[in-house]
Amino acid sequence: MKKNQLLFIQDFPKPQDLGEERVLIYDQVLIKKSLSFKKWQSQFDKKYAVTAGESLKAVEHFPKHISKIIDLCQNTSSRKLTLVVVGGGSVGDFGGFVASILKRGVGLMHIPSTWLSALDSAHGGKTALNVGKAKNQIGTFYPAGKTILVKSLLMSQPESRAFEGFGELLKIAWLQGGTLWKDLSSEKEVDGNMLWRYLPRAIDGKLKIVAQDPEEKSGLRHILNFGHTVGHILESYHQLPHGIAINYGMDFALKWSLERKIMSPAEFEKIQSTAIAVYLLSPVRDELFSAKAPVLKDFRQLLLSDKKKTSSTKVRFVFLKSPGKPVIQEVSVDDILVEICRQFEEDTYE
Repeated sequence: MKKNQLLFIQDFPKPQDLGEERVLIYDQVLIKKSLSFKKWQSQFDKKYAVTAGESLKAVEHFPKHISKIIDLCQNTSSRKLTLVVVGGGSVGDFGGFVASILKRGVGLMHIPSTWLSALDSAHGGKTALNVGKAKNQIGTFYPAGKTILVKSLLMSQPESRAFEGFGELLKIAWLQGGTLWKDLSSEKEVDGNMLWRYLPRAIDGKLKIVAQDPEEKSGLRHILNFGHTVGHILESYHQLPHGIAINYGMDFALKWSLERKIMSPAEFEKIQSTAIAVYLLSPVRDELFSAKAPVLKDFRQLLLSDKKKTSSTKVRFVFLKSPGKPVIQEVSVDDILVEICRQFEEDTYE
């Protein structure tokens, strides 16, 4: 995997510093939300506005997108061309995929506009399109040559978006352990300033994992799915923001780690007693679980569509022994549903 250069800056870079020939692909909502972005994008001669969201990644819409982008790229050199992609996760997935196939691969630069993409999706090289209702079924591994983190752009988001990003920061801290978790565990407030402070360390933590398994061949990279198995169920079923759903999913994983005796009661209580624990979300407390048959049937169907399955009815689930010590075990879909019921009923009868 090629080296990805990270750049942390206060304001937007000069367009002329982003490549000899460049095309800007950007989330069009930024025009309305950021006057500085509006002025900055006006300096690009070649640009393509998109509407963020899963429909952008729909494979059936891709032909019209790529045709327009190819028209924009006429008379450009594949050796000199760079796609500058500005947006959140869906825009990054789409722009990265375009860069990986356009002229058999052109330069790629990410400028994430959301905390979630800044912490997670802009790093690691995954690109993706959706097929029907199945997410991320087509894609490539194509790391950006450079990822630029622009503080003014990230801080322009509503503070509620910071809490969405917190779920992915917490995930990396629990996977890495050490000083990252120690420092984060003592934080008393989640906001944009806190995320910006931790951003370099969180990205470094993810990239260290990616470097050991860049194309998901060995399975080690799978630990980055901590909290995602049940998180994705709740995200789809309850239409939750991704980072919020992952926070809920990690709570489920922690409690199941305790139930399966992977995590000790002492370690579990140690985590729950930290200052940052007030920001941990519980799907049981917030009534997102149910033992009703129709709900469990829907949950089961969502689990069966999980691309992390190892067989028709089994998935690789990420548990946590302690911060810095994730454990991957193969479990059945029904095992997960039984544990959802156990956690629901345990809370109901307490």
